[in-house]
Amino acid sequence: MVEQLDVALEARGMTNGRPGQLRMELELSPKTIHHAKAIAMENACLWGFDELASDVALAVAELLTNVLLHAQPAGCRGVKVARYLVQRVTGGVAVIVHDDDPTFPKPRTVDHESIGGRGLPLLSAVATQVIVTPSPPGKDVTALFLSTTAA
Repeated sequence: MVEQLDVALEARGMTNGRPGQLRMELELSPKTIHHAKAIAMENACLWGFDELASDVALAVAELLTNVLLHAQPAGCRGVKVARYLVQRVTGGVAVIVHDDDPTFPKPRTVDHESIGGRGLPLLSAVATQVIVTPSPPGKDVTALFLSTTAA
């Protein structure tokens, strides 16, 4: 029983929303990011946006990973927390990730020897639009994906 409880604590999160919307708050870890990505992808498919699903999953994984790697922890416990919203919009899907660190992502020159630094340029290449906005106490990063077919 204790082993099952330990596993559950690794993937702690809270979900809510309404039709056409998925909202989650997560204590971030590679495991929670993996599950959040899969859930976002499935929601895009349920809404009829199969051709956008892998890009939506990429956005969720990339943006949550950036919070895990780069944002300052929230509160005194040192836990990295993010909230994300996957929203069906007219003609597509929007992904919004919020964290409480006000520092905006900084564009980096891609080092071809490094495995990092490619996520946001890749996201910008596949999304219709990527926007970073202040959302006190932190920021929101929004990626919009529009369908080329009617859903």
